[in-house]
Amino acid sequence: MVSVCMITYNHELYIRDALDGVVMQKTNFKIELIIGEDCSNDDTRKICEDYAAKYPELIQLLPSDRNLGMSQNGERTLQSCKGEYIALLDGDDYWTDPLKLQKQVDFLDKHEDYILSFHDVNIQYTRKNNCRSYRMVGSLKENTLGTEDLIKPWFIPTCSILYRNLKDINYPNWISLTDSADIALMLFLSTLGKFYYLNEVMGVYRMHDNGISVSYTGYSNIFSKIHLYQNFNEYTNGKFETKLHQAMKGEIQVHLPEFHELRRLRRSKKVKVIKVIQAIVTKIRDVLG
Repeated sequence: MVSVCMITYNHELYIRDALDGVVMQKTNFKIELIIGEDCSNDDTRKICEDYAAKYPELIQLLPSDRNLGMSQNGERTLQSCKGEYIALLDGDDYWTDPLKLQKQVDFLDKHEDYILSFHDVNIQYTRKNNCRSYRMVGSLKENTLGTEDLIKPWFIPTCSILYRNLKDINYPNWISLTDSADIALMLFLSTLGKFYYLNEVMGVYRMHDNGISVSYTGYSNIFSKIHLYQNFNEYTNGKFETKLHQAMKGEIQVHLPEFHELRRLRRSKKVKVIKVIQAIVTKIRDVLG
């Protein structure tokens, strides 16, 4: 059986697409859909209740009488997943291929040394009236990935992930203590087995103004990722320390506002940039120690 873990909050504009993408799956195994509905203040819960009533053998709805937040809601929803495999799908994304789960399970069933399968998606970008769509991953040099391949700007769409439900494994606490719990989970799983990339577009990842990723920009993104990488470095006894430090610096370069200001000044050919540079160096030293 495959358990589909879906967390949702204020997704009334999107949740039907997510639910329909699960309902349409064609498999030779049983599916359960576990929905962690986090006390939305729109019609998300009502829509989920309607689908649960229509598909009682498929859907288990976990409502909440208060907003738990993404981490706690995700943790309780995952704990309710009983299948041999777990597929992740947020309430504002959706699947487009009715054979998605079958293809991923077929591969993992035949390759026991792999722990996770993922695939490509189309990013549907609808922020601030900027609407565009593009393929997220494309071709990779290798379809088999290990831990070092993952320590870089994130490229695995959460809605594409299917992995073995390791019921006899104690998951480390630091996974649930980060804002990027999906990335933390993937890094942890990569220490237990290989990942396989199916080079097919089988879903849509939405980036919109109400998405959770909107809040993780600038300093909040930097500190969240550094906290995650530091925990993972400690967990792996420094095995990937050099790579992790490179990733930390990369997060700073991408998300630190001063770096963007430095680029702007250089383009405008202004010469008084020393204060900006000093600020960048100071912040890097403070963060990396």
